[in-house]
Amino acid sequence: MKKLQDRILAILKKSPADQYSFYRQLGSANMSEITKAVAELQQQKVIHIAKYRKNERTGLDIPIYSLLAGRRDKLDVHGLLAGVTSERLVEYDFLARNLLSPQRSAIILDVGSAGSALAHAMREFESRWQVLGIDLAQGCDAMMDARSTGLRDGSFDQVISISTIEHVGLACGISDKSGDAKAMQEIFRMLKKGGSAIITVPYGRNKRPEHRVYDRKALGKLVRHFSMAKTEFYRYSAGKWKKCSQAAADSAESQVPLHFHSAACACLLLKKQ
Repeated sequence: MKKLQDRILAILKKSPADQYSFYRQLGSANMSEITKAVAELQQQKVIHIAKYRKNERTGLDIPIYSLLAGRRDKLDVHGLLAGVTSERLVEYDFLARNLLSPQRSAIILDVGSAGSALAHAMREFESRWQVLGIDLAQGCDAMMDARSTGLRDGSFDQVISISTIEHVGLACGISDKSGDAKAMQEIFRMLKKGGSAIITVPYGRNKRPEHRVYDRKALGKLVRHFSMAKTEFYRYSAGKWKKCSQAAADSAESQVPLHFHSAACACLLLKKQ
């Protein structure tokens, strides 16, 4: 790993570069090894994100790395994704693009934060955010049921919930078929007027007994209390997550690895008017 990191640093001494540029220039290293090496160099604060470029095929933001540190205007989630192949790749990218400005004083709630490094990364980010992470499981700031938190009305500027709503009411020995709807009502209640929610859920035709997978009708019902500010759909195809239309996501039912929630996912930015 040290040798690979040294080769990456040698490239960056010449000019800023992204992971695809590293891959082309290194030749012998695979993308997974490069991703891990880059993540470690970032954690050590040896390299930094200089800017982003848009991937024309997927629509995702690709970080361009440099040896020089600069002020970041967007949370870098790529360090959380080393070795990840699941829907987190597109969910975290959507999240980073739709978080509130780091220059804005804001209180953000992360619903379903246990076992995730996301809330910690948001706190470490140079921002004016206050972040609270809740879950029913240990490993969060406060153990609370998303269906009834007990938190005050209008407490948060933004609520995020990444691939969590589909589990609410079905985990920890609970069997509540309307748990997801109750959680969404609770999120709506806790948001300030004009506040926003970033929600991601599995989508398509795959059916899984351990969690919900939403189709067009079920998704519309789930978010009926909110106004829709932005929607993005992604479908897993030929070993990659690709941005697609909702119509294409509607029919997604291809075989996917067991740790995936579905063959497609919906990423939503919702507003409370």
